[in-house]
Amino acid sequence: MVLNGAMEAPWLAVQLAVTAALAGLGWTVQLAVYAHFGRLLSATGADGFRAYHAAYTRSMGFVAAPLMLGELALAASWCWLAPTSPEAWLAAAGVAVVWVLTFGWIVPLHERLQTAPEARSAARLVALNWGRTLAWTARTAGLIWVLSAG
Repeated sequence: MVLNGAMEAPWLAVQLAVTAALAGLGWTVQLAVYAHFGRLLSATGADGFRAYHAAYTRSMGFVAAPLMLGELALAASWCWLAPTSPEAWLAAAGVAVVWVLTFGWIVPLHERLQTAPEARSAARLVALNWGRTLAWTARTAGLIWVLSAG
């Protein structure tokens, strides 16, 4: 199917675990953190928001970066190990969506929020992060499907 039979299920299970962790993180950030940025800005003012935001982004980097790098490495290696697998390439496309959203829009929005906090940027962050959250959720569902089909 995707890889040689002996290593296929455990290898895909690791990929599923990393992606599911990112999906859970994405939903938590979406519903419990980013959704409240606008209210936090109103309640604390620009200086209070900047202090919170700096601590948040620093802490989140330690959680999200290793998982995102692991997901990227696992998706790329799947494409390399099974270059004719449409599932591998579809999964890699999901990772590409996440990375483009993250580094094309979300990181620059975080930088803008850090330097010039405003409710409009916070609302844009919430809207854009839905794409990332849904991409991780779709990748999780796809990996469950691949594992259950094998």
